[in-house]
Amino acid sequence: MAHLIRDRTRQLIQWLPNMATRLTLLLTMLSTMLFTSLTAANDEPTAQPHFSKAYIDLDWGQIHRLQAAPSLVTEPTLVCFPPNPFSGNYYRQLMASLALDRTVVALDYPGLGQSDPSTTWRTVGDLAEIMIDAIESARLTDEQHQSIDVCGYHTGAMVAAEVAIRRPDLVRRVILIGVPYFADPAENDAELQNVMQDRPLPTELAALESSWRFTIADRHPDVVPERAYDNFLESAAAWRARAPVYRALHGYAAADRAVLITQPALVLNPHGGLKTHTRAYAQLIQDVSLVELPHLSYGVFDVAPEQIADIMLEYLDR
Repeated sequence: MAHLIRDRTRQLIQWLPNMATRLTLLLTMLSTMLFTSLTAANDEPTAQPHFSKAYIDLDWGQIHRLQAAPSLVTEPTLVCFPPNPFSGNYYRQLMASLALDRTVVALDYPGLGQSDPSTTWRTVGDLAEIMIDAIESARLTDEQHQSIDVCGYHTGAMVAAEVAIRRPDLVRRVILIGVPYFADPAENDAELQNVMQDRPLPTELAALESSWRFTIADRHPDVVPERAYDNFLESAAAWRARAPVYRALHGYAAADRAVLITQPALVLNPHGGLKTHTRAYAQLIQDVSLVELPHLSYGVFDVAPEQIADIMLEYLDR
């Protein structure tokens, strides 16, 4: 019996190192396969959302909608309101980075972009009601997501805020970027005087100089010429429709209305001409997160769409 035990012990001693080697090799192979699989997955390009255009029928005419949709939707729709005098196409680069697991929609105001003109509105509140009507008519909510998120840049920030104030049952979260809040009445009046006048149909090339300078000549160097030219065409085409939007903006009681925003709000502050205005407006909102963007100034959606999208998505996914 003792002899048998010694033989078994010698066999076990010889077998253990070989077993350890085999286990080490197996673990190494499994780790390599897992790492390779993860690396390959990370190297695969993110599927681009599908862009489409459509018209939303309202009682008085049609509102144009630009939409970016991923292959699988798991989050509420995000609705974006553009800066005057541009259309929802202003958001196109940003929409491509946002529409990963949610549909992103940008609406054109009446008379701008591809929406029909309308004389049924005069104020930001009126404009917000038209946008609410468009959202509900387009059925941008469903049983799974019974509310939406809203985003606005410049003029669109005030429209987004007013939509949220009027319909807290419809709007879940609010994102405002570069807010044109003029607390000083003298500054507000000066801005209004500068932009309120209706423009005649241009008959001289010089009449389009300001649009050319703003969108092309003075654009951020990272904005490609094709994109800048698209913005120029929209600005030039808005010769009649831009003034009513500006008049509504500068007649809006922004401070009185901001305190009525009850939803969580994210305010992004590029350090352009509205840096101090945006910061002051954020202080009026009850539940707000302010993110400073000191390295950005103008053309932010073309210069840093992925960075802005990352900030927005992190907030929306909380």
